[in-house]
Amino acid sequence: MKSLRLIALVSTLSVGCAITYSPPTTVAPNTSQRIMGSSSTLFKTTKQILVLEGFQITNSDESAGVISTASKEMRLTPELADCGTTLGLDYLKDNRTSSKVGYGVLISENKVTLKATMSATYLPANDSQSITLTCVSRGVLENQLLNKIATAVKG
Repeated sequence: MKSLRLIALVSTLSVGCAITYSPPTTVAPNTSQRIMGSSSTLFKTTKQILVLEGFQITNSDESAGVISTASKEMRLTPELADCGTTLGLDYLKDNRTSSKVGYGVLISENKVTLKATMSATYLPANDSQSITLTCVSRGVLENQLLNKIATAVKG
């Protein structure tokens, strides 16, 4: 009898987290930067920086000025992203949240635009309590990457 009550309590608590999930309220910023350089130079430099940062390039088309990366595991913090809350508590403050980041890049003459694609899972190893979270970037990672590209181009 006690084990049935315990199972009921655990089930209620696990469903409770999903029910109280509040999605992000942040709007993703426009993360573009004017960087003096030809589109060819910016394209090559951006690819090099992404690879040095540990991202796998999944698609690149220099004539279209487009680069895409696969997502890689990265510990996100509330300063970097908004992945929502439960009962007012930020999921990213919980060490049991696993997160990934990937990039989409648009390059033109003297301009690089970055879009981070972020995802997170709360309790990823727990089949019954795992929650997939919607995440929105705050622009910090994109701006850091844009600064590295600008520094490398000026180099």
